[in-house]
Amino acid sequence: MNYTCRLATPTDSPKLVPFWQNFAQERAAVDPSMIVKPNFDFEKYIQNQLDKPLSFCYLLEQQNNEQKIIVGCLFIYFYDEAPPPDLPSELVTEHEQENLFIPRRVASVLGMYVHPEHRHPEAIKLLTNAGIGKAEEMKVNDIDLLIGADQTGIQALLQRAGFTKAAVQYTKHYSLPNDADLPSLHPPHPEVDFPEVPTPDAIPLHDPQTHALVRNPQGEPVFLFPLKDDQGELIKLSNELPIYSTPVRDPQTQDFVFDKNGELVVCPVLRDENNQVVEYQGIPQFHPPAYQKVSGKITLKQDNEGNYVFSDVELNSDGKILRSPDGQPIFKSPLF
Repeated sequence: MNYTCRLATPTDSPKLVPFWQNFAQERAAVDPSMIVKPNFDFEKYIQNQLDKPLSFCYLLEQQNNEQKIIVGCLFIYFYDEAPPPDLPSELVTEHEQENLFIPRRVASVLGMYVHPEHRHPEAIKLLTNAGIGKAEEMKVNDIDLLIGADQTGIQALLQRAGFTKAAVQYTKHYSLPNDADLPSLHPPHPEVDFPEVPTPDAIPLHDPQTHALVRNPQGEPVFLFPLKDDQGELIKLSNELPIYSTPVRDPQTQDFVFDKNGELVVCPVLRDENNQVVEYQGIPQFHPPAYQKVSGKITLKQDNEGNYVFSDVELNSDGKILRSPDGQPIFKSPLF
Protein backbone atom coordinates (compact mmCIF):
# COMPACT_ATOMS: atom_id res chain seq x y z
CA MET A 1 0.00 0.00 0.00
CA ASN A 2 1.12 3.56 -0.71
CA TYR A 3 1.73 5.28 2.64
CA THR A 4 3.32 8.65 3.31
CA CYS A 5 4.08 10.60 6.47
CA ARG A 6 3.97 14.32 7.22
CA LEU A 7 3.81 16.76 10.12
CA ALA A 8 0.36 17.82 11.24
CA THR A 9 -0.75 21.46 11.18
CA PRO A 10 -3.41 23.20 13.31
CA THR A 11 -5.90 22.80 10.44
CA ASP A 12 -5.65 19.02 10.91
CA SER A 13 -7.09 19.19 14.45
CA PRO A 14 -10.72 18.29 13.56
CA LYS A 15 -9.56 15.30 11.48
CA LEU A 16 -7.53 13.95 14.39
CA VAL A 17 -10.41 13.93 16.89
CA PRO A 18 -11.68 10.39 16.04
CA PHE A 19 -8.12 9.04 16.16
CA TRP A 20 -7.52 10.41 19.63
CA GLN A 21 -10.95 9.28 20.82
CA ASN A 22 -10.16 5.74 19.67
CA PHE A 23 -6.71 5.92 21.24
CA ALA A 24 -8.22 6.95 24.59
CA GLN A 25 -10.83 4.20 24.45
CA GLU A 26 -8.27 1.50 23.64
CA ARG A 27 -5.99 2.81 26.38
CA ALA A 28 -8.82 2.71 28.93
CA ALA A 29 -9.83 -0.79 27.85
CA VAL A 30 -6.47 -2.31 28.84
CA ASP A 31 -5.88 -0.15 31.94
CA PRO A 32 -8.84 0.31 34.33
CA SER A 33 -7.04 3.18 36.08
CA MET A 34 -7.34 5.29 32.92
CA ILE A 35 -10.89 6.62 32.71
CA VAL A 36 -11.80 9.04 29.92
CA LYS A 37 -13.56 12.20 31.09
CA PRO A 38 -17.16 12.49 29.86
CA ASN A 39 -17.75 15.20 27.24
CA PHE A 40 -14.02 15.86 26.93
CA ASP A 41 -13.10 18.46 24.28
CA PHE A 42 -10.71 16.40 22.15
CA GLU A 43 -10.36 19.03 19.43
CA LYS A 44 -9.26 21.70 21.92
CA TYR A 45 -6.84 19.21 23.47
CA ILE A 46 -5.28 18.44 20.08
CA GLN A 47 -5.03 22.13 19.22
CA ASN A 48 -3.21 22.76 22.50
CA GLN A 49 -0.75 19.97 21.77
CA LEU A 50 -0.03 21.29 18.27
CA ASP A 51 0.51 24.80 19.68
CA LYS A 52 3.23 23.66 22.07
CA PRO A 53 6.70 24.50 20.70
CA LEU A 54 8.21 21.13 21.68
CA SER A 55 5.24 18.94 20.73
CA PHE A 56 4.83 17.43 17.26
CA CYS A 57 2.32 15.20 15.52
CA TYR A 58 3.12 13.02 12.52
CA LEU A 59 0.31 11.85 10.28
CA LEU A 60 0.24 8.54 8.42
CA GLU A 61 -1.59 8.99 5.13
CA GLN A 62 -2.69 6.60 2.40
CA GLN A 63 -3.23 7.60 -1.22
CA ASN A 64 -6.87 6.96 -2.10
CA ASN A 65 -7.68 7.76 -5.72
CA GLU A 66 -6.98 11.48 -6.08
CA GLN A 67 -6.63 12.33 -2.40
CA LYS A 68 -4.69 11.32 0.68
CA ILE A 69 -6.56 10.01 3.70
CA ILE A 70 -5.22 10.14 7.27
CA VAL A 71 -5.07 6.61 8.69
CA GLY A 72 -2.86 7.12 11.75
CA CYS A 73 -1.06 9.63 13.93
CA LEU A 74 1.86 9.84 16.36
CA PHE A 75 2.25 12.58 18.98
CA ILE A 76 5.75 13.14 20.34
CA TYR A 77 7.20 15.76 22.68
CA PHE A 78 10.59 16.80 24.01
CA TYR A 79 11.90 18.05 27.32
CA ASP A 80 15.20 18.80 29.04
CA GLU A 81 15.66 17.56 32.60
CA ALA A 82 18.34 20.20 33.22
CA PRO A 83 17.21 23.61 34.53
CA PRO A 84 16.79 26.33 31.89
CA PRO A 85 19.91 28.48 31.35
CA ASP A 86 18.20 31.66 32.60
CA LEU A 87 17.10 30.13 35.93
CA PRO A 88 18.35 32.17 38.93
CA SER A 89 21.34 30.63 40.68
CA GLU A 90 19.52 29.92 43.95
CA LEU A 91 16.88 27.96 42.05
CA VAL A 92 19.60 26.07 40.17
CA THR A 93 21.02 24.99 43.53
CA GLU A 94 17.57 23.86 44.69
CA HIS A 95 17.08 21.93 41.44
CA GLU A 96 20.43 20.16 41.87
CA GLN A 97 19.52 19.12 45.41
CA GLU A 98 16.17 17.65 44.36
CA ASN A 99 17.38 15.64 41.36
CA LEU A 100 19.51 12.54 41.88
CA PHE A 101 20.41 11.64 38.31
CA ILE A 102 22.37 13.47 35.64
CA PRO A 103 19.81 15.41 33.57
CA ARG A 104 18.90 14.12 30.12
CA ARG A 105 17.47 15.51 26.90
CA VAL A 106 14.44 13.31 26.33
CA ALA A 107 12.02 12.47 23.54
CA SER A 108 8.80 10.79 24.55
CA VAL A 109 5.53 9.69 22.97
CA LEU A 110 2.20 11.12 24.04
CA GLY A 111 0.33 8.54 22.02
CA MET A 112 -0.01 6.73 18.71
CA TYR A 113 -3.07 5.40 16.93
CA VAL A 114 -3.42 3.68 13.57
CA HIS A 115 -6.69 2.34 12.16
CA PRO A 116 -6.70 -1.46 12.67
CA GLU A 117 -6.90 -2.21 8.95
CA HIS A 118 -3.72 -0.18 8.40
CA ARG A 119 -1.60 -1.69 11.16
CA HIS A 120 0.88 -3.16 8.73
CA PRO A 121 4.59 -3.33 9.64
CA GLU A 122 5.60 -0.97 6.83
CA ALA A 123 3.01 1.61 7.87
CA ILE A 124 3.89 1.48 11.57
CA LYS A 125 7.60 1.61 10.75
CA LEU A 126 7.11 4.68 8.56
CA LEU A 127 5.36 6.48 11.41
CA THR A 128 7.84 5.47 14.11
CA ASN A 129 10.83 6.30 11.92
CA ALA A 130 9.45 9.81 11.50
CA GLY A 131 9.39 10.20 15.29
CA ILE A 132 12.88 8.74 15.69
CA GLY A 133 14.16 11.06 12.97
CA LYS A 134 12.73 14.08 14.78
CA ALA A 135 14.33 12.91 18.02
CA GLU A 136 17.71 12.68 16.31
CA GLU A 137 17.18 16.14 14.82
CA MET A 138 16.49 17.53 18.32
CA LYS A 139 19.70 15.86 19.58
CA VAL A 140 18.27 13.98 22.55
CA ASN A 141 20.10 11.61 24.89
CA ASP A 142 17.21 9.20 25.29
CA ILE A 143 13.87 8.22 23.82
CA ASP A 144 11.46 7.06 26.54
CA LEU A 145 8.38 5.11 25.49
CA LEU A 146 5.48 3.62 27.44
CA ILE A 147 4.08 0.65 25.52
CA GLY A 148 1.01 -1.38 26.46
CA ALA A 149 1.67 -4.97 27.55
CA ASP A 150 -0.68 -6.21 24.82
CA GLN A 151 1.14 -4.33 22.02
CA THR A 152 3.57 -7.13 21.22
CA GLY A 153 3.92 -6.10 17.58
CA ILE A 154 5.19 -2.59 18.34
CA GLN A 155 7.45 -4.03 21.04
CA ALA A 156 9.09 -6.34 18.50
CA LEU A 157 9.44 -3.46 16.02
CA LEU A 158 11.13 -1.26 18.63
CA GLN A 159 13.51 -4.03 19.64
CA ARG A 160 14.55 -4.42 16.02
CA ALA A 161 15.13 -0.66 15.91
CA GLY A 162 17.59 -0.90 18.81
CA PHE A 163 15.33 -0.11 21.76
CA THR A 164 15.70 -2.08 24.98
CA LYS A 165 13.10 -2.90 27.64
CA ALA A 166 13.94 -0.73 30.65
CA ALA A 167 11.04 -1.43 33.02
CA VAL A 168 7.75 -3.26 33.48
CA GLN A 169 4.79 -1.27 34.77
CA TYR A 170 2.09 -2.79 36.97
CA THR A 171 -1.14 -1.11 38.01
CA LYS A 172 -3.77 -1.83 40.63
CA HIS A 173 -7.00 0.13 40.48
CA TYR A 174 -9.18 1.07 43.47
CA SER A 175 -12.74 2.27 43.00
CA LEU A 176 -13.51 5.09 45.42
CA PRO A 177 -17.06 6.16 46.31
CA ASN A 178 -17.99 9.66 45.21
CA ASP A 179 -18.76 10.76 48.78
CA ALA A 180 -15.54 9.38 50.28
CA ASP A 181 -13.65 11.60 52.74
CA LEU A 182 -10.29 11.78 50.95
CA PRO A 183 -7.05 13.04 52.52
CA SER A 184 -5.36 15.69 50.41
CA LEU A 185 -2.46 14.55 48.22
CA HIS A 186 -1.49 18.11 47.31
CA PRO A 187 1.45 19.83 49.03
CA PRO A 188 0.62 22.97 51.01
CA HIS A 189 0.02 25.72 48.50
CA PRO A 190 -1.78 28.91 49.56
CA GLU A 191 -3.36 31.32 47.15
CA VAL A 192 -0.80 32.55 44.67
CA ASP A 193 0.14 36.16 45.28
CA PHE A 194 1.50 38.04 42.29
CA PRO A 195 3.03 41.33 43.44
CA GLU A 196 3.91 44.14 41.09
CA VAL A 197 7.48 43.48 39.97
CA PRO A 198 9.65 46.62 40.35
CA THR A 199 12.03 45.67 37.51
CA PRO A 200 11.82 42.99 34.80
CA ASP A 201 14.77 41.07 36.29
CA ALA A 202 13.43 41.08 39.88
CA ILE A 203 12.25 37.74 41.32
CA PRO A 204 9.58 37.56 44.05
CA LEU A 205 10.87 35.52 47.00
CA HIS A 206 8.65 32.63 48.09
CA ASP A 207 8.99 30.31 51.06
CA PRO A 208 10.14 26.95 49.61
CA GLN A 209 8.05 25.00 52.12
CA THR A 210 4.73 26.85 51.97
CA HIS A 211 5.17 28.64 48.60
CA ALA A 212 3.88 31.78 50.35
CA LEU A 213 5.23 35.14 49.24
CA VAL A 214 7.88 36.37 51.70
CA ARG A 215 7.26 39.82 53.17
CA ASN A 216 9.57 42.09 55.13
CA PRO A 217 8.73 43.42 58.64
CA GLN A 218 6.85 46.29 56.98
CA GLY A 219 4.57 43.82 55.19
CA GLU A 220 6.02 44.55 51.75
CA PRO A 221 6.80 41.75 49.28
CA VAL A 222 10.48 40.85 49.03
CA PHE A 223 12.36 40.58 45.73
CA LEU A 224 15.74 39.21 44.70
CA PHE A 225 17.71 41.40 42.31
CA PRO A 226 20.65 40.44 40.09
CA LEU A 227 24.05 41.75 41.12
CA LYS A 228 25.29 44.86 39.32
CA ASP A 229 28.60 46.72 39.28
CA ASP A 230 29.19 50.38 40.16
CA GLN A 231 28.11 51.42 36.65
CA GLY A 232 24.80 49.58 37.00
CA GLU A 233 25.81 46.81 34.58
CA LEU A 234 24.86 43.21 35.31
CA ILE A 235 27.60 41.04 36.80
CA LYS A 236 27.42 37.76 34.90
CA LEU A 237 28.84 34.29 35.20
CA SER A 238 31.12 32.72 32.60
CA ASN A 239 27.99 31.33 30.91
CA GLU A 240 26.52 34.86 30.69
CA LEU A 241 23.85 34.21 33.32
CA PRO A 242 23.03 36.91 35.90
CA ILE A 243 23.84 36.32 39.58
CA TYR A 244 21.26 36.42 42.36
CA SER A 245 22.52 36.40 45.95
CA THR A 246 21.50 33.63 48.34
CA PRO A 247 19.21 34.82 51.18
CA VAL A 248 20.23 34.01 54.75
CA ARG A 249 17.94 31.83 56.86
CA ASP A 250 17.76 31.48 60.61
CA PRO A 251 19.33 28.13 61.68
CA GLN A 252 16.62 27.54 64.28
CA THR A 253 13.41 28.59 62.50
CA GLN A 254 14.58 28.51 58.85
CA ASP A 255 12.87 31.88 58.39
CA PHE A 256 14.46 34.43 56.08
CA VAL A 257 16.49 37.00 58.00
CA PHE A 258 16.08 40.78 57.88
CA ASP A 259 18.50 43.36 59.24
CA LYS A 260 17.72 46.22 61.63
CA ASN A 261 16.53 48.32 58.68
CA GLY A 262 14.10 45.65 57.50
CA GLU A 263 16.26 44.66 54.52
CA LEU A 264 16.67 41.03 53.48
CA VAL A 265 20.08 39.69 54.52
CA VAL A 266 21.91 37.95 51.67
CA CYS A 267 25.29 36.24 51.43
CA PRO A 268 28.02 38.33 49.77
CA VAL A 269 29.34 36.89 46.52
CA LEU A 270 32.84 35.39 46.71
CA ARG A 271 35.54 37.05 44.62
CA ASP A 272 39.06 35.87 43.90
CA GLU A 273 42.36 37.78 44.05
CA ASN A 274 41.51 39.36 40.68
CA ASN A 275 38.10 40.52 41.93
CA GLN A 276 36.36 37.98 39.69
CA VAL A 277 33.30 36.08 40.92
CA VAL A 278 34.32 32.59 42.00
CA GLU A 279 32.40 29.77 40.36
CA TYR A 280 32.19 26.07 41.15
CA GLN A 281 30.69 23.85 38.45
CA GLY A 282 29.03 26.89 36.90
CA ILE A 283 27.44 28.03 40.20
CA PRO A 284 28.51 31.31 41.86
CA GLN A 285 30.01 30.94 45.34
CA PHE A 286 28.96 33.06 48.31
CA HIS A 287 30.42 33.72 51.74
CA PRO A 288 28.36 31.59 54.17
CA PRO A 289 26.99 33.13 57.39
CA ALA A 290 29.06 32.86 60.55
CA TYR A 291 27.44 31.22 63.56
CA GLN A 292 27.86 31.26 67.30
CA LYS A 293 26.58 29.24 70.24
CA VAL A 294 24.20 31.00 72.60
CA SER A 295 22.76 29.00 75.50
CA GLY A 296 23.64 25.81 73.66
CA LYS A 297 21.88 26.87 70.45
CA ILE A 298 23.47 27.77 67.11
CA THR A 299 22.57 31.33 66.10
CA LEU A 300 23.71 33.77 63.44
CA LYS A 301 26.68 35.87 64.53
CA GLN A 302 26.41 39.66 64.57
CA ASP A 303 29.03 42.34 65.26
CA ASN A 304 28.74 45.05 67.89
CA GLU A 305 26.66 47.21 65.54
CA GLY A 306 24.18 44.43 64.81
CA ASN A 307 25.49 43.61 61.34
CA TYR A 308 25.53 39.96 60.34
CA VAL A 309 28.97 38.36 59.97
CA PHE A 310 30.06 36.06 57.15
CA SER A 311 32.83 33.46 56.91
CA ASP A 312 35.83 34.04 54.66
CA VAL A 313 37.84 31.61 52.57
CA GLU A 314 41.17 30.04 53.42
CA LEU A 315 44.10 31.53 51.49
CA ASN A 316 47.49 30.05 50.64
CA SER A 317 50.82 31.82 51.02
CA ASP A 318 50.33 33.53 47.65
CA GLY A 319 47.00 34.99 48.73
CA LYS A 320 45.02 32.68 46.46
CA ILE A 321 41.90 30.78 47.49
CA LEU A 322 42.51 27.29 48.78
CA ARG A 323 40.35 24.66 47.11
CA SER A 324 39.40 21.07 47.78
CA PRO A 325 40.60 18.33 45.38
CA ASP A 326 37.43 18.73 43.33
CA GLY A 327 37.93 22.51 43.01
CA GLN A 328 35.45 23.77 45.61
CA PRO A 329 36.59 26.81 47.66
CA ILE A 330 37.51 26.03 51.28
CA PHE A 331 35.93 28.37 53.84
CA LYS A 332 37.12 29.04 57.34
CA SER A 333 35.10 27.47 60.12
CA PRO A 334 31.76 29.30 60.13
CA LEU A 335 31.37 28.71 63.89
CA PHE A 336 32.99 31.45 66.00
